[in-house]
Amino acid sequence: MTDSVIKNEIYLSAEYIKRRNLTQDEICIVGTHKVAAYLKATSDYLGAGASVFPSAAAVEGDFSHLWYVLDASDYDAADIETALSMCKKHAAQLTCIILLQNIKENRTIQKYAEMELIAVMSDTLGELRNLLSGHRNVRALFFDRIFSCEFDCFDLAGISREAQNNRSITITQSMANTYTSALYICDAIDAVYTVSKNGKDGNIYNASSFYLSEYQLRSLIYTMLARHGVTLNVMGETAEPVYAALSNGKLRSLGYENVCSLSDALRYSLLRHLERFSIQTDRIHDGYSGKLNTLRSLEKDMLREIDRICRKHEIKYFICYGTLLGAVRHGGFIPWDDDVDVAMLRPEFEKFRQIAPKELNIHFSYESHRNQNGYHFFFDRITAKNTYFASKYSDGYEMHKGISVDIFVLDAVPANPNAAYRFWKGLMRRRMLMNVRWKNTARRDKAYWLSKLLLPILRLRSMDSFSRSYEKAVRKYEKKQTGRVMPASSDHIYRGTFPAALFEEVIPYRFDDVDTFIPVGYKDFLKAWYTENYMEMLPLSEQNPFHDYYRLDLGGHILPQSDVHFDYMGELK
Repeated sequence: MTDSVIKNEIYLSAEYIKRRNLTQDEICIVGTHKVAAYLKATSDYLGAGASVFPSAAAVEGDFSHLWYVLDASDYDAADIETALSMCKKHAAQLTCIILLQNIKENRTIQKYAEMELIAVMSDTLGELRNLLSGHRNVRALFFDRIFSCEFDCFDLAGISREAQNNRSITITQSMANTYTSALYICDAIDAVYTVSKNGKDGNIYNASSFYLSEYQLRSLIYTMLARHGVTLNVMGETAEPVYAALSNGKLRSLGYENVCSLSDALRYSLLRHLERFSIQTDRIHDGYSGKLNTLRSLEKDMLREIDRICRKHEIKYFICYGTLLGAVRHGGFIPWDDDVDVAMLRPEFEKFRQIAPKELNIHFSYESHRNQNGYHFFFDRITAKNTYFASKYSDGYEMHKGISVDIFVLDAVPANPNAAYRFWKGLMRRRMLMNVRWKNTARRDKAYWLSKLLLPILRLRSMDSFSRSYEKAVRKYEKKQTGRVMPASSDHIYRGTFPAALFEEVIPYRFDDVDTFIPVGYKDFLKAWYTENYMEMLPLSEQNPFHDYYRLDLGGHILPQSDVHFDYMGELK
């Protein structure tokens, strides 16, 4: 787990640096602290390939940026002088990353600014300040109380042991009045890149992510673990406020921001220590009010029904997209996925569309623009009756919003890539018009004025006529042997078209506890859809449900009241 969390922290840092255009080349890093290792890993991820040396005296090669990581309470003045002279020789910039320990507490100043900090810690910082002052191309950056899965400034390991051994977390009243600053490792890396790129020579900056008390910290951990049966004990008497925090206002003036929220930063940091509690899974379950497992169980029932009908009538189908990836990589659902997708080539789909409505279990319904007024998705669905599932997208439309399995069609497209692109582009224009008509309001993007102008004209046609026209357009090449197919109702043309041979045969495959099928060319499809690295897990920060749901109602698809059992998540067993 630790390796995956560290990789996630590097990914978060690097992606944020890329978005803010802070990437830099020709970096030399000096220091043996873990911060230096994180900076090196981030630079490698960004393709800059920084070099790391234990001391300035050991530095070799050319560089334009030297990042010196040192401990304020234990440093080598001679080595700093060496670094300064080397930077002068190379006309390079020196960014000094100073790790603070035990900021002097006080009862008046809530947050130390840069010069206030030097004044109150003159015994520790005075000499260091003198060494760095008066030199060109020198900037300094103070770090304090770094936390992550590798740094434990708040004794997160101890709090985790307390929670797991005692099933409780203790908070004293005095903790509520002791305020500190905390720096998440991703924000620390961002701060270095920000100061190196945008900082001013001769200036000192404080880096801190959050201003909080230990009371707040422990309360947040308790909130994460309460569903696991962990309780909260509040003890002791109140005390006078004590402050030992950094002010990061000066750094924020350079555009510095937090990479993620405190709750996410704390969650990633705790993953290493909380062996008994799956708080990463909790994060995913949170979005479904404890109903995710039951939702998946219902979707698997619908998948079994699709499989039964297709086997009986010799219709070739296969699971696709995230469902296919989950089957191959995880043996079932992707841990953070919430739906099931199946697909068919057009001839097989037309057979299924004729047979399924008559054959379906009475608990399910077949939804298509052909047989249900108000349904205008660009694919058909099997839906569980008496359920409700509204996502951010579907909530804006008048339609039945049940828990469902989507059925996609792979249609024939021109073999020539340019012709296929033009064909797809025409379909997307039709879809834009249909969406404007369906939602019955102008778009909010760059097409706002055009859609507003067209809307009165679009209202003259029924949605059913739009759906029929769109399906006719999608099937334009149905009778032609082009040898290429694509999900023509999809907006993912950048993934290209596919040889029809990849899907003409299917092979049995197990999806969790359901017997189903995958296309014979599944590897080539997954590579095209999810890149060559489709078997690699996403970073933890990207493991989020696809659908941003508004309301989920299981209706009557739960056990009788006398048989209902819940697990620690509140999930129906």
